[in-house]
This record gives sequence, structure tokens and C-alpha cells, in this order.
Amino acid sequence: MAEYRKYCYWLDPHSLNKVRNLLEQGGIRLEEEGRIPCRVLRPSLDIRVLTSSAWNGFCKRKTSWYWKSDKAKKSLIVSSTPLQYPGLDSPIIIHESNFQPNRFPLPEDVTQLVQSKEFEKNKPRLWDKVTIAEKDTYQRWLKRFHVQESFDFDRIFMMQSANHANFLDPKFFTVVGEAVTPYSIAKSAYICSSCLEFFNILGGQWRVKYVVPCLGAVQFARVPQDMYFRIES
Repeated sequence: MAEYRKYCYWLDPHSLNKVRNLLEQGGIRLEEEGRIPCRVLRPSLDIRVLTSSAWNGFCKRKTSWYWKSDKAKKSLIVSSTPLQYPGLDSPIIIHESNFQPNRFPLPEDVTQLVQSKEFEKNKPRLWDKVTIAEKDTYQRWLKRFHVQESFDFDRIFMMQSANHANFLDPKFFTVVGEAVTPYSIAKSAYICSSCLEFFNILGGQWRVKYVVPCLGAVQFARVPQDMYFRIES
């Protein structure tokens, strides 16, 4: 993971076509990711485009926030190097960090976050519709990643919800300069759909934030479990 860095650019369909053509003129084929959003973060991938269909793919319920955001119907180019093309301004920059939070939430803090007005206002209807099959799958994933605690999906889901809420209306944050800088409030095993924070679907109003990858990103993007990544806008 030495020197891990990704540059992310949101584009509407017209702008994407223009950039795709320019890349192809330079001998670069822009391959698409249309099923698992976090997979574009793999260290081994130089450049990919994340299409809108990916948000209805493997993590459809978890990533349904995309369709309520200002990024809906847009595509995302993710590159290991900055791109110098018209329309590709102000990238989201993702890189590893040594950040560690001073504190994590107590149960009463988790409840407060989930009950926040910002969370309720922004939450998509699909978010709460967890199936039994999903719960079973998550239990298997926790075993695969050697999580030893007894399985309590309701508690895990509360933490996942609270984590998203903390990037909408932060209660757990550090200060960089004079700027509020929210961070993930749990380790990877209790985080869900971290792609939403990596790609500024949630928390895009903060100049800097620190994000822990969910287990899906650990599995599919092959990034380190429990590491905080610094996201700069």
C-alpha cells in the first residue's frame, strides 16, 4: 500500500464521453465497473470508470443513498494519477493515513446519531429493508474476517447507520486548521458501504474526512482492514 493514492472525478454522461474519447486518443481504454462500486479502489488498477449501474449491483440496498444524492446518474472516473483534461477539476483525493480517533461512541451516542434530523431526512427508503439473506451473508463475512464477538445484526446495523449519520451531522470529528473533519466511528467489521464516504456521496461538504473501509471494500478493493484513509475534496 506504499504511496496509495486515488483521484476521483464525477462526470455527467456528456462530459464522460468527451473524456473517454480524449483518453482513447492517448491510447488509454477506459474500462467500466458496473457492479461493485468499491472495486475501482484496488491498488492494482490504474484507471476505471464507475457507472451508475454499479449502485444497483451487488450492494443495491446499502448504496441506495447514491440515488438520493446530487451524484445520481453521474459516473465516476477513478485514477491512480491526476488527469489533466477539460472538465476534470477539483478531484476527490484518497490516500492512506496514520490517523487514529481520540474516542469512539458509547451506545447512547449511537442512538443520538441515528435519531438525527439530517440522517432521517437523507436516508433512502431502501436502507432499512434488510433481508434475512443479507443478515446470514454478513454473519458469514464476520467469521471470514475472524470477528470473535457474538453476532447481533441489530446492533451492527445501528452502528452502520450511525456511521453514515456522523458524516451528515458530525458528533465525532477532529479539527484540521479550523475545519470540522468527521471520521468513521468504528472498525471495518461495523462499517457499511464506505464507498459513500470515499466518493463524497455522503460527507462531501467537508474538505477533509477520515474513512475506514467496510468489509466489502477490504474484500473487493483489497485495501487494509481498519485503516483510516484521508479523503480530501
